Amino acid sequence: YGSEIAELLTKKINKSLGVDNDNEGWVFVSHQVLHDASESLETNPHEISHIFSAEEKTIMGDLVALFSKDKYISDNHIKRTIARIVRSYSEQGKAIIVGRAGCVIARHIARAIHVRLMAPLAWRVGRIKNRFSISTSEAESKVKETDKRRETFMEFYRGNKPDSELFDLILNRATLSSDEIVDIVYFFALKKGLIA
Repeated sequence: YGSEIAELLTKKINKSLGVDNDNEGWVFVSHQVLHDASESLETNPHEISHIFSAEEKTIMGDLVALFSKDKYISDNHIKRTIARIVRSYSEQGKAIIVGRAGCVIARHIARAIHVRLMAPLAWRVGRIKNRFSISTSEAESKVKETDKRRETFMEFYRGNKPDSELFDLILNRATLSSDEIVDIVYFFALKKGLIA
């Protein structure tokens, strides 16, 4: 649901600036990081996508990969490449980065806003249940597994720092509509002088 908000926010900012050309306006960055990382590492996106699911290769998997491929790429090398790409987007500016540990990797940038969207478990389960037409228990398992993967992915970049230190805004998806969230973030960005 972060992608939905980011798309709407990108459109609102670009419209307010009168920008029609994607090369001049703000961009929404999420899955592009995977493609940029795979290009940089000269490999197929499928070969590195396990990192975003917080799945690391086992020792046996590493050994098999080491001897069965022309080019071996360690998980740490993949993670460092992802960090470099996210940092590059954030330093260029005019980028709305969804996930990918952007709040940690770009924390050194003063002209930035870090937003976390959250919602109670029951709300998220209901959304997943309806979206995928699955049972409540299946949806709950899916939500909890996603939470666990995101936490594991974030730990690599932030260590044990609490989330509360990473965000300027924490907004509840269960109590705010998409348009309300976009308006709040847009207003905050205007007040901080990020949109001009």
